[in-house]
Amino acid sequence: MCYNFTRMLLVLALLLPEIVSGSGLRCKEEEQRALLHIKAEMSFSFLKWEGTECCNWERVTCHPTTGHVTELDFGDFPNDYTSNIDHAMLNATLFLPLRQLRSVSLSGLDIYGCMPGSGFESWSGLSNLKMLNLSHNYLNTSTISSLVEIPSLRVLDLEDNPFIQGDVLVKVLAEFTALKLEVVNLRSCGGFFGSLPYLGDWSSLKALSLANNNLNGTLTSKGLCRLENLEELDLSNNDFAGNIPPCIGNLSSLKLLDLSDNRFELKFPTSMFQRVVSLRYLSLSNNHLEGTLSISSFSNHSYLEVLGLSTSTLNFRVEVFNMPFQLQDLELSNCILSVEPTFLYSQKKLRALDLSNTRSKGLSPVLWLLENNTNLVLLDLHTNFFTGPLRLPLLTHENLSVLDISDNNLSGELPVDVSAKLPNLYYLNLSNNYFDGPLPFISMANLQYLDLSLNNLTDDIQNTFSMNLPYDLYFVDLSNNNFFGSFTNITNRLFLSTLLLNHNKISGELPLGICNISFWILDVSNNELSGVLPDCIGRAGYMALKLSGNHLEGSIPSDICTMSNQMWLLDLSDNKFSGSIPCSNNSTLQVMDLSKNNLSGNYQMSWLNGSRIEAINIGQNMFSGELLNWNITESPLKAFLARDNMFGGHISEQICQFKYLHILDLSLNDLSGQIPLCIIGLGLKDDGSSIMSLGEFYDGGELIFSDGFSILPIREHNFFNDFRIRNFGLELMSKGRFDFHGYQILFLECIIDLSSNKLVGNIPEEIDQITLLTTLNLSNNHLTGAIPDSISKLQHLLSLDLSHNSLTGKIPRELTKLTSLEVFSVAYNNLSGPTLDMKGQFATFDNRSYEGNPNLCGPPLSKSCFSYHDTKLPSQNKTENDQADESIDFLILFSSFALFFVVSFWGLVTVLYFKSNWRYGLFNLVDKYGDMIYLSVVLFVRKIRAAQRDN
Repeated sequence: MCYNFTRMLLVLALLLPEIVSGSGLRCKEEEQRALLHIKAEMSFSFLKWEGTECCNWERVTCHPTTGHVTELDFGDFPNDYTSNIDHAMLNATLFLPLRQLRSVSLSGLDIYGCMPGSGFESWSGLSNLKMLNLSHNYLNTSTISSLVEIPSLRVLDLEDNPFIQGDVLVKVLAEFTALKLEVVNLRSCGGFFGSLPYLGDWSSLKALSLANNNLNGTLTSKGLCRLENLEELDLSNNDFAGNIPPCIGNLSSLKLLDLSDNRFELKFPTSMFQRVVSLRYLSLSNNHLEGTLSISSFSNHSYLEVLGLSTSTLNFRVEVFNMPFQLQDLELSNCILSVEPTFLYSQKKLRALDLSNTRSKGLSPVLWLLENNTNLVLLDLHTNFFTGPLRLPLLTHENLSVLDISDNNLSGELPVDVSAKLPNLYYLNLSNNYFDGPLPFISMANLQYLDLSLNNLTDDIQNTFSMNLPYDLYFVDLSNNNFFGSFTNITNRLFLSTLLLNHNKISGELPLGICNISFWILDVSNNELSGVLPDCIGRAGYMALKLSGNHLEGSIPSDICTMSNQMWLLDLSDNKFSGSIPCSNNSTLQVMDLSKNNLSGNYQMSWLNGSRIEAINIGQNMFSGELLNWNITESPLKAFLARDNMFGGHISEQICQFKYLHILDLSLNDLSGQIPLCIIGLGLKDDGSSIMSLGEFYDGGELIFSDGFSILPIREHNFFNDFRIRNFGLELMSKGRFDFHGYQILFLECIIDLSSNKLVGNIPEEIDQITLLTTLNLSNNHLTGAIPDSISKLQHLLSLDLSHNSLTGKIPRELTKLTSLEVFSVAYNNLSGPTLDMKGQFATFDNRSYEGNPNLCGPPLSKSCFSYHDTKLPSQNKTENDQADESIDFLILFSSFALFFVVSFWGLVTVLYFKSNWRYGLFNLVDKYGDMIYLSVVLFVRKIRAAQRDN
């Protein structure tokens, strides 16, 4: 009987799902109406909710037995979705009929707040709500504070809400003891400034992310180390400095600890992490790591799967002989490996490996990993000492998506079977090696990013694009090679957004079909292109166009500066263009370089009003007329270069309207008049490559934030920013020579070059107010007066050239305080007096820095300041300042002797008055030798007089 009863229960258990589904269990009618109301009010028209069974609708999850709606996921909507929630104000009461909700995601809906009386406080009756995702919105602290009315809430995601005041929010939430938050994500909120808020009252926390904020200072143990239940802590991408609190090693439940991308200082060996044996994810990357770390110190961490130890220093050594755990992600960038990475032979589960800049030489362990570990997705080996040909695995590797072996010493031809062996590559970077020969056939269907720049590859560019490269490529960099021919077949690359072919030998004209490709970036500079620009190029819609260093001629198309509303950079320099500049108004253009052409006429700058342009270079053309006679109300202009033209007239004070201008080159023109005093207002002022995460490579499973945390960068760059960093810059005369100033340092320079004009008057005494000035060149003008002492206060000055003027007076001694000076010249003026002391930087300057000043003396000049002739017959050309200095020196000398005589005389009288034995002794000495001394003097004087009579 008992057996039959048990058997019946088993049958019922097996049939229960069928009984439930067969009973026609459906979602509740009132909940269905509520969902449709939410869809209508929030303009979710793209949701294809068909039929009456709401439990089958997309983004809706119901309880499997009761049919109540339990989860709503309205996050990550299509890119074309535009919020229409009554000006992005949420009516939270719409969700009240869904009484059994456990999880709600409203991520990325551009919500700014809640309607009055319809905020999150109305959700206090949703007693089952455990998880709320409000990330990627614009909520403020007051709106978020109402969440304390939801006592069941355990998981709160507020990532990327820039209006949240971090410290206020932490205090508000901590005051409500009924709110037992276990997971809080405050990543990228932007409202966290200063030191870490006190977190000790959040004792229930299990996971906390404050990554990508503006926190700084030292990380104190107060509060943080009281979170004894903490399992995941992410403080990455802040500005913390100093030591890591040792008490973190007492958080024995930690599974994830990410302190990467700060300024922490940690010296190994350390026992800090030895007791946290539960760690699965540890990233200390991009901090100041020093000393020697032995991986054997993690021998008890059998769960460790992610380890990030890259460092910002160059003296951190890692000893890796064997790893007692199986890693998924490993980052050792910039570390010094004690031995070749033979530990890779034991790693079977690696999915991402970064050994960049580890000074490695042998590729054998890496090749073994490629052949034996089919899980590998990312392999970064850039900046090492690998040599020889590029070797590929014997068998096809299906999963490898990212391969970077750039900046090594690899050579030979590229393997012809690279597509067969690595068919699913998404990112391939082999730049800056010594590969030669033709480009092999590459048929990787998923390849988006290809960088083969800085090699010796030689091939017909037309064949390369018609036969050897995948059709769907997004980014191609073949610059600095030996590609030749014309590129007519490139015009069918409809998906190509970035093409860099600079510094090759490509010739011919630009084809008309190039206008049909929606390039973001096109760089064909420093080739052998000829002919004229197609008229259609002004309508192509580029963000950046570089055609400099070719043989292009004719006029510049009239609409090239207004080609689109997204153009950032236009570089047509070093060609043979003629005529005038057609630019009238462009609201997005930021950099324009038209130098080294044959352009002429007056240069109209009225179009700067309302523009965003930051750098203009029109140097080495034939422009004429008045310069800088403009009426500009507002402009972000930072660099203006107009050297070697035919501009005349005075430098108008209107130049000072450019309040952000800090690079000014007007040299080699015909400018006259004085240097405007307002120029002292120029100078640097504060006007207020992204990577993709590898979190998906870590299938951490139990980690709450596993998808958001990672340590290794896929180099799917923001291609446009990458181009700006590597390819944009201006050629400036600085430190006595022409230098290319790249994007990263260009706007950190402060340069004024007014040389080779006809400027007169004095150098402004207030020049020191340009405190960040790095280069000052006023040579080859007609400037007079003295060199201002105030120049010595320009502590950032690297180059000072005042030569070939009519400056007078002495060289200020205070100039020796300019300890960073690399170029110095006051040659060919009318300066006088001694040269500067040969010490510090001034010991490096030879006589060429002072020559052409007849009245200068002292080293390194051959003329001495202390010759017999100079002391007996002073110069008749002394200035008033020189004579005044000599009078002051004589007065000081006379006063010193008089004071010495008075003090000595009265001192002797005082001593003799009180010391009677000294007084008697002195009188006896005078009696004994006085007559002898007197007779000797008389005889000596008579001999001198007799000798004079004889002569």
